[in-house]
Amino acid sequence: MLRSHTLFIVFVLYAAASWAQSRIDVQERLFRFREVPELTEELDATFFANNRERLRDTLPDSSVVIVFSAPQKRRSNDIEYGFHQDPDFFYFTGIREPNCMLMMFSEPVQVDGRWMREALFVEDKDPKKETWTGRMLGIEGAKEQSGMLSVFPNHEFKLMKLPLDKIKHVYANEYQQVESDDPEDGGDLSSLINHCRTKLERANLELIHYKGEDLFAWLRQAKQPKELLMMRQSIDITCEAFHTVIDNLTPKMTEYQVEAMIEYVFRASGAEGEAFPSIVASGKNGGIMHYTANEDLLIPGDMVVIDIGAQYQGYAADITRTLPVSGKYSEEQKQVYQLVLDAKKVATRYAKPGYKFWIPHEEAYRTIGKGLIKLGIIKEWREIGDYFIHGTSHYLGLDVHDAGLYASLKPGEVITVEPGVYIPEGSPCDPKWWNIHIRIEDDILITEGEAEILSDCIPSEISEIEALMQGERASNE
Repeated sequence: MLRSHTLFIVFVLYAAASWAQSRIDVQERLFRFREVPELTEELDATFFANNRERLRDTLPDSSVVIVFSAPQKRRSNDIEYGFHQDPDFFYFTGIREPNCMLMMFSEPVQVDGRWMREALFVEDKDPKKETWTGRMLGIEGAKEQSGMLSVFPNHEFKLMKLPLDKIKHVYANEYQQVESDDPEDGGDLSSLINHCRTKLERANLELIHYKGEDLFAWLRQAKQPKELLMMRQSIDITCEAFHTVIDNLTPKMTEYQVEAMIEYVFRASGAEGEAFPSIVASGKNGGIMHYTANEDLLIPGDMVVIDIGAQYQGYAADITRTLPVSGKYSEEQKQVYQLVLDAKKVATRYAKPGYKFWIPHEEAYRTIGKGLIKLGIIKEWREIGDYFIHGTSHYLGLDVHDAGLYASLKPGEVITVEPGVYIPEGSPCDPKWWNIHIRIEDDILITEGEAEILSDCIPSEISEIEALMQGERASNE
């Protein structure tokens, strides 16, 4: 009895050690990835000052621009969500703190005896607050970050006398009205907004945003060289996350385990995190465009739609691949996949200067329609929209769906190309096509000639994906 008990303990210890070693092997494989080189350049005060000058050059006489920061949003009680700055405010100031406001004038104005063309209002440093929520820029830090000379504590704005009687045009961002923590203090975003509206109303002016949003979009849609550096870095980091997933993806993993790999690579590679909640949608979940639950098991024979993007220095990537959970696509999956890939290639060929923004989508739509008819999935042209349910492109930059005017494409613009086919169970076609959901998305730069595919560091051809996945499996057996 004692001997058998001892053998049982030995067996348990051996099994535990084997299990632990297998976990270590998996972790070593998971955490071995090619490090993305760090950028030596960052966005500096000169970049933001130049953006303000470009904005001022577009303004008509007697104009004022008012740009508010994003609000700090409360999750519950005294817990707040991670702060994400309003992209327009960041573009013109480089400040990533709440409770701020930028004012710019087309001509110099005199405010309380001081001449200025621009003024920035920020929270003053508060040692007590810094103890709980982290260091603040304060006045001097905001001057250094933004390159502005006229920076004031935001609570001083309510007492300032602005020469708004000479203003004819007001340009503002799409601000969010929020409740004030202390209406009498004048130091939070709500107070800035309310006092600003009051001052404008007294001058018979309105705080409206639609003119400002169009103006800011026109300035932001073509990316400057430094912006492209940041975007290439966010895309390279996202590509590395995809390679890590391809190297490690196996059946019976969970979607959230795949998401964990992605987030690890993002942060370990120097990204600030996700540009948007990661989509890891396997099986039937692939038909949910913005699926973020990421909680189901990966089933052999299924595919998984992975739509992810790192954020670096505020700039987003947005790349999608649809991978076979078992390492190989079925014949039906291959046929639909190739159709989506062909549509992406056709759309990319039309991503050139002179073409309207929507032309790539129209060409992708036409390609998918012909293919769906050829495969027998649809019989009539009007049925395409049942399976290709979204647009093909959007601008990319500080926002995942970045600002832009959606007119003719111009060099320097970065857009996505992302056709997709989604065939839910119960669709009026042969059941062999049911639950095939495929999206392929690349980030591309419009140039004077052919578009540059910034995300070509991730393969999209069937043979390349299968070779990578099968090769990795063979090397680990």
